[in-house]
Amino acid sequence: MAPSSFTSILLTLAAFQGPGTRLTYRIRVIEPASVAPRVVASGAVSGPVDTDMRLTLRSDSAEVEALFQVTPIGDTVNLGAEFFTRRRVGRSRRGLPLWEEDSYRRVVRVAWNDTARIYPFGHRRNGKDVRSTWVELILERAFAGGEARPAEEFDLVDTTRNLRLEAVVRPRRARVVLNLVRGDTVSAPRGVDLIPDEPPRIVQLVLGGRATTLVVSLARPDPPRTDRERALALDVDVVCLRVAPPTAPEPLGQLCGRLNNVARQLPLPTGDTLAATFAWPGPR
Repeated sequence: MAPSSFTSILLTLAAFQGPGTRLTYRIRVIEPASVAPRVVASGAVSGPVDTDMRLTLRSDSAEVEALFQVTPIGDTVNLGAEFFTRRRVGRSRRGLPLWEEDSYRRVVRVAWNDTARIYPFGHRRNGKDVRSTWVELILERAFAGGEARPAEEFDLVDTTRNLRLEAVVRPRRARVVLNLVRGDTVSAPRGVDLIPDEPPRIVQLVLGGRATTLVVSLARPDPPRTDRERALALDVDVVCLRVAPPTAPEPLGQLCGRLNNVARQLPLPTGDTLAATFAWPGPR
């Protein structure tokens, strides 16, 4: 490919991935039936155009974990997915369940708003077609008036199934709300917007008329340790808050988590507890 053509593709992708574009994954889980196929679950995941979708589907006899990713190319899109599957194949002599595990990757090119059919358990065995659950996935793009935060929704029709859909977005910045807690006393909240790997910030919290000064910074978590964690990007949407005193070189500790408004606690040498809540920042 000529350098000018390559540069043109990069500029096209950069323009498409700019602010104001929202990506939506619409999904239906369908299984064969005696009369007609039936929908056992459905849902949608949406967010900025670099949003991935993590899918987990479990039943009594099978489990599927997958991470879907898209690469826009004009009016079409490359849909890639990494699958990890477990299927119960029997029992041991002691009556314990035996599971067969497999992992694989698939890539397909589709047009926007077209339906891609995926067979997470495969649809052929020993050269023969088999009746197997499949997933129908539609990719949509639309204009968004502001910053597009990730969102998930799903409906479980068959209660024997366990479906989970997650929007996976690497946070470019995070809103961290800090409180000091001692017994039943809680300090006023202090919110700061932090960017991973930027220089540390100094914050001061007041509890019971006593001020505590801390140095905080945001970092990415440690690299994933297993192939499954790496393939499913289990660390992508996690950030870590590093906490240190203003004078001593040794840190007090760190708190890691997703931007899900769940408070995490770190005991301090003063006897107080630092509570940190990670959230998506407001639009700029």
